[in-house]
Amino acid sequence: MKSKQICIIGAGNGGSAIAGDMTLAGHQCRLFEFPEYARNINPIIERGGIQVTGIAHTGFAKLQCATKDLAAAVNGTELIMVATQALTHERVARELAPHLADGQVVVLWPGSGGTLVVRKTWDALGMRRRVLLAEAVTFPYCCRCLAGPGTVNIHRVDGPKMLLAALPTTDTAAVIESLEGVYDHQVKAARSILEPALYNVNIIVHPVGALLNMGRIEYSCGEFYMYKEGITPSVKKVIYAMDAERSALFRALGYSPYTYDQVFKDCFNMTVQEFAATSSKGPFNMQDRYVTEDIPMGATLTVSLARKAGIPTPTYDCMIHLASLVNETDFFASGRNLDNLQLNCLSLAQFEEYLQTGRKAA
Repeated sequence: MKSKQICIIGAGNGGSAIAGDMTLAGHQCRLFEFPEYARNINPIIERGGIQVTGIAHTGFAKLQCATKDLAAAVNGTELIMVATQALTHERVARELAPHLADGQVVVLWPGSGGTLVVRKTWDALGMRRRVLLAEAVTFPYCCRCLAGPGTVNIHRVDGPKMLLAALPTTDTAAVIESLEGVYDHQVKAARSILEPALYNVNIIVHPVGALLNMGRIEYSCGEFYMYKEGITPSVKKVIYAMDAERSALFRALGYSPYTYDQVFKDCFNMTVQEFAATSSKGPFNMQDRYVTEDIPMGATLTVSLARKAGIPTPTYDCMIHLASLVNETDFFASGRNLDNLQLNCLSLAQFEEYLQTGRKAA
């Protein structure tokens, strides 16, 4: 196996897992974190690496570099793995742009439509280098920094059929080839980035599980396991209602829809019930990313496309309304939607052409 030069952006749970596991797998990894999140990376800088436990490669992973200098992390690498919250994708795109070189590959884990944001940002900045850009439906691992920064416990390796696509789709095969020896056996090619973007199971299960259990969450003061106690038969009906609305949207767009259960199994190689048995505590309040990320980054994009396609989404609308109400924020107006992405001027056929080829109609 050829050792790859990998840059990982984001030193939280996910970024630490990628950097640790891939280093122990024989790759050269550089881990970057923004200065305001120094608490995540300072212990890694001091120790020179990450202690990895769990079911993947385990041991002390001595990184090639852990830094708050983005140029030092990016320059000369082949793969750039973005493991930040979707809320920071625009910033990542803007700060990455000056440091990118032809031939590099950027993958968002996950994207929730983030490739649309990154392309919009790069176009606005006039970034013309030939960089492959893709997003995946979810993260490569289920993991937690249980013992604090500088450690990571990986308790599940995700896949083996995680949807992944490039923007444009014509680059998808090249992206998967670039992941050889890294994550190529965990992903499968999607028809376009819309599949990984909208099939991220968190977009549905996180807001529904959080918002419909908000009283229990606030009363419990942290003693709440959403998957174990919050996904009751009635809550599942809401999840499957959203799933049906999403399927109707995909059919209207000319795609063959997947079901929620099918995507869950493909992503995690287990059923929802098996997943719940090993799940962690949380969420802990209505400001958790289960609400404040998954609603404006994923649910709003779904609804925006559905409105353009003339597909009703009453359950999605309800979840967006509740999330906006309890956070005193209009998540649809401020979130990821076709207007904010400057794509509402395209017809649905023109939008699909953009996804496939990267070309926008004049």
